Amino acid sequence: MPLNTAQQAAVEAGDGPQLILAGAGTGKTRTVVHRIGHLIANRGYAPHRILAVTFTNKAAKELQTRLSELIGDDGGGVVSGTFHAISLRFLRSYADALGYPKSFQVMDSDDQKTLIKRLLKAKNISSDRLHPSFLGGWIEQQKHAGYLPEQAASMLWNGLDLKDLYIAYQDELKQLERMDFSDLILNVVRLLRDFPSVAAAMRSRFDHVLVDEYQDTNPVQHEWLCLLAQEHQNITVVGDDDQSIYGWRGADVRHILDFERVWQNAQVHRLEENYRSTAAILKLANAIISTNEDRHAKTLHAVRKGGLTPEFHVCVDEYAEAKHMVNLLNERYATVPWSQMAVLYRSNRQSLAIEQVFREEDIPYRIIGGLSFFARMEIKDALAFWALLNDCADGVHVLRICNKPKRGIGAKGQETIAAHLSASGLRVADWLKVVLQATTLPAPIKKLLPLLQVIQAMQKDIDVLPDRGLMRLLESVGYLDSLKALGEIEAASRIENIETLKNYIELSLESGMTPIEFMDRAALMVSGEDDHDDQDAVNLMSLHRAKGLEFDTVVLAGVEDGMLPHQKALDEGEAGIAEERRLLYVGITRAENILHLTSARLRRMFGDTTYPVPSRFIADLGDDVLSKSEAVKQPSMFTQAQASSVQGIAVGVYVHHPSFGDGLIVDLEGDGDAVRVAIEFDAVGLKRLMLKYAALTIL
Repeated sequence: MPLNTAQQAAVEAGDGPQLILAGAGTGKTRTVVHRIGHLIANRGYAPHRILAVTFTNKAAKELQTRLSELIGDDGGGVVSGTFHAISLRFLRSYADALGYPKSFQVMDSDDQKTLIKRLLKAKNISSDRLHPSFLGGWIEQQKHAGYLPEQAASMLWNGLDLKDLYIAYQDELKQLERMDFSDLILNVVRLLRDFPSVAAAMRSRFDHVLVDEYQDTNPVQHEWLCLLAQEHQNITVVGDDDQSIYGWRGADVRHILDFERVWQNAQVHRLEENYRSTAAILKLANAIISTNEDRHAKTLHAVRKGGLTPEFHVCVDEYAEAKHMVNLLNERYATVPWSQMAVLYRSNRQSLAIEQVFREEDIPYRIIGGLSFFARMEIKDALAFWALLNDCADGVHVLRICNKPKRGIGAKGQETIAAHLSASGLRVADWLKVVLQATTLPAPIKKLLPLLQVIQAMQKDIDVLPDRGLMRLLESVGYLDSLKALGEIEAASRIENIETLKNYIELSLESGMTPIEFMDRAALMVSGEDDHDDQDAVNLMSLHRAKGLEFDTVVLAGVEDGMLPHQKALDEGEAGIAEERRLLYVGITRAENILHLTSARLRRMFGDTTYPVPSRFIADLGDDVLSKSEAVKQPSMFTQAQASSVQGIAVGVYVHHPSFGDGLIVDLEGDGDAVRVAIEFDAVGLKRLMLKYAALTIL
């Protein structure tokens, strides 16, 4: 297929700085490859003097493959790779200027974690006071911002200055003659900043520099590019400010917005012909993103005309939302395979209801770029504690949490506990009682006694607690506090997941499920998470993970204020809201043919029931852009005959429950003995109950 007019102009642009604004689905990689081919074939530049920089190994491999297809000879010698790979090439030649041997080794992430743990242990700093992953993440942030240890600002955390630990960590690396991944880029910047002769040699290596996904550059990557190309200024950057969604990890959209100010006489090329999505989908995408004020003006135009208008459906709650998805995807499966469908969400904890309903309805799915809800560390920990409290634990649960939070029980201590339990021949619940009554115990089990005593004391009250003691136990033993050592952002995410688990436990117990049955269900959810990795399956992933992908059918879940835009963004103000709008735009432009947006009238979040409103991003859109509908009050699967068979129970009827009081039925679903009823109670809010066990009285 020939290049379109805009692509051709970008390909044939002359020397000097070039900004190629490539909207979603507009063929940016094709344009970059053809520009490289043009520089070689028509402008006379030697292939080995052209540098193409990408962000991921996958993108670098795709670029190399396309170059080989276009110009042959395995890409003709064009130098291409990620920022890290290119930086490593430079450092193999010039690391000695920084005091490293040229044969220095790169420290991988596992060795980096080990080094940080060793450093903290040497300074007698426990992981409950400062978690190694938090320190590692903070140091990485400083390097992404371009700060050497002495340039970083002091950061106090539980009485510790992280800057001092950054200095110590970097000294350790230097003594080991190693660099971590972030050092690779920062040390090249150091060479370009502070070593004129080395910098001159590095700059003379290439005549043209091209970089993909420019909107995702962080400060040190941006400086790397500016310093490398500052003399010849033959820099071509390709990107889309409307798809800048990684501000939370250091990317700065200002780099692409300010390109013309930083690089004088820059030419700008706009790729606006979209080859992926239908006109109807792009009409919605343009309507969404045009509201952002600080952006390069551009409008996507569909090569593929027509298409079905995207739909927005408000459901009763997150479980009805997941059931709505099931109906949509089942219908589409008659046309395309499951693998061409995707459900995208803002927060990973949204996957719980989706996973549960998909399993119940036999919809094959795979989690992309994340874990199944029940496979997450904090969920497995929380369930291990809960199983001990509710007399349904096994030895694996005991060993999982015997040293959480830290009690000084190491690997040998865990072996002692396991051997003692095995020798007893008892179930864990009975073994715990024996241990609590014993007068002599091995040292590791003595360290476990405070936890066991808390559990024993709590067991008297769990019958009256809706979650059968989950949150009270996690607070009492200090587990929730121990998560805070991970840092504010990660701790908040993990605690949110535990709150979601609490809600799910309460719903399951209300429906008549026992704790052992709940643990069985959780185990099945985990064991089945990889069932469809090599099969035809629906893709479940976060919106951030979906960038760069495309699917025939896309469902965007939770398009509501507080979720998308996320509450954290709402708290940040306009800059945060603008990035959330870009995130929705990215999600919309993943769809080729069918696009559905969903929301819920009520959603269980952070241990509470919330009543969200549709996202401000879509609230004012007309039906010609987005077709909107409300949840059906009485699902079609629940027939009038079924309604009469349960003595007048129907949506809109007021009822009384012996525990929860009076409430209004807002939804019914299921067949026969499996009918579930959603009731908005005056005193306790929404509850979903198995009708068979609910003991309702009509008022």
